[in-house]
Amino acid sequence: MITILFVLVIVAAVVAMGLKRRAKAQARRASFAGPGSSPEEAIAIRSFADMDDELRRRHCLCGARFSVAGEGTRDAGGRSFRVARLYCDECDESREVYFDTSTLLQ
Repeated sequence: MITILFVLVIVAAVVAMGLKRRAKAQARRASFAGPGSSPEEAIAIRSFADMDDELRRRHCLCGARFSVAGEGTRDAGGRSFRVARLYCDECDESREVYFDTSTLLQ
């Protein structure tokens, strides 16, 4: 009887770990989607202050704030983009956030 209980506990632990991993993977995939995740999803800004505000609001999945590792400009399809490269010092996660600068006020 104890062997059966022990096996059930191990199976329950393995299932719980699998569910937790799957949820974490889904959260990670979702964090790479949405506003700013690609040129098609670029966030329209009217000033660089708007961009700074958006970047300050971004957090990594681990809960830490991202650091801006660099910025660059890209042109695609007649549109101009500012791309910020973000880096998490806690877990080494990184990503790019796209901003549409077509309507940027000079």
